[in-house]
Amino acid sequence: MIKAVKVLNTISILLFSGVLLLVYAYLPIMVDVNLEGVKDIHKQTLFYYLFGAFVVVNFILRIGINYGTKGISQELGGWIRSILFIVNFYFATIIGFIGVVNNTGHINPESYAYLNFLGPIFLVVWIIGLIFFIFKKK
Repeated sequence: MIKAVKVLNTISILLFSGVLLLVYAYLPIMVDVNLEGVKDIHKQTLFYYLFGAFVVVNFILRIGINYGTKGISQELGGWIRSILFIVNFYFATIIGFIGVVNNTGHINPESYAYLNFLGPIFLVVWIIGLIFFIFKKK
């Protein structure tokens, strides 16, 4: 299971990188992010913020997972390691949605609203699976 999770994590990193580069290529110069106090942000600044957040979150999760999975079963350790896939996939979908929202001339954003819900749905499924793995052994 650990090998499969490592492959999924690698695929999610490649997916994130591909989506980030594709969205960056198609974004207008000024990106509308609708944050409090920030209306528009330059696409280069957004790119570096998103990439930096990705690196920091993955680094923190990897350190936590490496120290937190010592002394537990391989199945449970593999399941815990899969959180990286969930987080990276969620980052990729959110970035994709930012790209869709800022490209309204070519794409209808209402057709892609489901991208916002994929990450939380996968996270809930992951938590249910974690609870299952924890209580399965007892």
